[in-house]
Amino acid sequence: MSTDPFTTAPVTRRTALAGACTVCAVAVTGCATGQASQDDGRPVRVPRAGIDIGGAAVFPEHRIVVTQPSDGVYRVFSAVCTHQGCAVTDLDDDVVKCPCHGSKFRLADGSVVKGPARRPLPERTVTVEGNILTIT
Repeated sequence: MSTDPFTTAPVTRRTALAGACTVCAVAVTGCATGQASQDDGRPVRVPRAGIDIGGAAVFPEHRIVVTQPSDGVYRVFSAVCTHQGCAVTDLDDDVVKCPCHGSKFRLADGSVVKGPARRPLPERTVTVEGNILTIT
């Protein structure tokens, strides 16, 4: 047996697969927990243009969903699924969907339409300043 610290055993298919699974598990865990914990509390400013009455927009860089249920009334919800922390990104009629496990939330109030999520999307405070929405 060699004492050279740079000598390695051959990589087998099993070793390579185990290593790949470990890397994937760490990446997925980091993404799921990181998305939910990256809110630093600073106000976010987004344009209100493009958010139609009865419509919504997802701002993934800020992890928020902005809706306008009626003229001039805006509601903002976290875009982090309450099931396992994936980003909800897919708008479909009056719901936003989580691509990870299929949970659906109502755009009007953030409530759960379809699980596995059991809790609604948390609502954020929004103020309108001209053409800008400030979310805290």
